Amino acid sequence: MSDAYTFTKGNQAEITLPAGVQITVKAKTNSALLQSVKLTSKDGQLDQQFTGTGEHNTVIGQTTITDVSQLVATFEYGESDGALKPSSLNSGGPYEIGAYNLMVIVAENGDDSDYNDTILEFSWYTPK
Repeated sequence: MSDAYTFTKGNQAEITLPAGVQITVKAKTNSALLQSVKLTSKDGQLDQQFTGTGEHNTVIGQTTITDVSQLVATFEYGESDGALKPSSLNSGGPYEIGAYNLMVIVAENGDDSDYNDTILEFSWYTPK
């Protein structure tokens, strides 16, 4: 859907999602360092945080949202001293595969450059 997009700047992503559609949000990690994603809606309706560690696309959070079209996602990671630091971001999509849609934001904490330390996925089906 052309009305969905993301704009990344620093460690924040401004996300616009299609209206009137149920959207699945899933956060995954591929890092031994603590990863954190905070999702907030511009209207204050949504305020959620996913945190965790793990390799091999470990799911650190999942939710379903409806009727929230403007979000901000803030990505951080924890150093060994416990301090949270900003991640670097990239994004892709939305990708349309038949009626299925996928938009992805990926974060890098600087220990390599594979941009998979945190993965935030938004998926939905195009209404018929």
